[in-house]
Parts: sequence; structure tokens; C-alpha cells
Amino acid sequence: MLIILACLVGVLIGLTLNVLALLPVILAGAAAYACVGQGLGEISAAIVMSAVALQGGYFIGLTSREMVAQLRARLNIAQSRRI
Repeated sequence: MLIILACLVGVLIGLTLNVLALLPVILAGAAAYACVGQGLGEISAAIVMSAVALQGGYFIGLTSREMVAQLRARLNIAQSRRI
């Protein structure tokens, strides 16, 4: 569940923000998971897996920006403002 959530967050970041937004999100996720208070091995493995999933999702979102923009343009039903 953690990996899927991290991947979806990465896709959303990839669609909207630049690469500099990844580091604070990774650090915030690591801090949130470290507060759970499990063993050091489990915490470090979960942090690494979520960071990799976040970066993978970011790459997917980054490469699909053009497709999403075209989809948004096709679904836009409002009248065009061009003259």
C-alpha cells in the first residue's frame, strides 16, 4: 500500500511540479514513517522503497505530461476564446 501511494504521489508531482519538489516530499515521508517506531531495518527499507516508488512515479508523470495536456484539451467543452 505504501508503494502504491508513493507512486501515485510521484505521478501527481511529476505532472505539476519540477524535480526540486521531490526531496522535501521524500524527507516528509521518511519522517512520517520513522514516527511509527518499528525496527531500524524495517524503517530504512520502507524509506528506500517509498523513495524509489516516488521517483518512479515522478518519471511516469513527467513523461505523460503531454498526453495529459492533450486529454485535457479534448475534454474542454467550453467555447474557444480565439478570434
